[in-house]
Amino acid sequence: MDIYRIADLNIEVKNHSEFTKNYLADYLTDELVADFSVTVTQEMIAHEKEIATEVVPEPYYEITAILRYICDVILSKYSGFFLHCSCLELNGEAYVFTAKSGTGKSTHAKLWREVFKDKVTMINDDKPIVRILDDKFYIYGTPWNGKHSISNNIKAPIKAIFYLHQADSNRAEMCDPVSAITKLLSQTVLPDNKEVMNKLLNMIEQLVSTTPMYDLYCTISEEAVHTAYNSVNEI
Repeated sequence: MDIYRIADLNIEVKNHSEFTKNYLADYLTDELVADFSVTVTQEMIAHEKEIATEVVPEPYYEITAILRYICDVILSKYSGFFLHCSCLELNGEAYVFTAKSGTGKSTHAKLWREVFKDKVTMINDDKPIVRILDDKFYIYGTPWNGKHSISNNIKAPIKAIFYLHQADSNRAEMCDPVSAITKLLSQTVLPDNKEVMNKLLNMIEQLVSTTPMYDLYCTISEEAVHTAYNSVNEI
């Protein structure tokens, strides 16, 4: 029985390929009791092929199907949601960088590693999970970690969120709540079920009301890192 520890949950995955076992290997746990199970079916894989926006190697359809199922369960039962972003831990807190694809989330996270060096630990470079525990929002590493395969099976409380924009100079502006909610909704998967959608909206509204979120207009430079960091921390 293969059980994986993801987002503080024990998740059993059944009927998965050797490729998927290797993909998930860093999150394997010796726990014997699962919080819930995923049984991979051909119907799930076929659905991923049908809705895919680009052709990917065959094994990745199974990987994506598992992620979709896990995110659906976490959203409906465990007060959490998937967020398309890059995130890192610094001084025990998480900094989150999200944006439209191709804007430079991974590049910006890399700049933080260059500036802060071994003080930074990457949490995830593509598809982490956010959960609320005891009224505090945490972001978790997952195996779904982007083309550079950067993640750690850790969590950290979210310090700040930055929505990146490519620009000729660096500045950070606080997002208004409506804009912040809209931006975050654009970087997650919206459920079809109305009740579950309301749960997602409530969580994101709570996240925005308790966590600073900025529009970060930035260049590819160390100055961009300092602009972001200084916007949140008193220097």
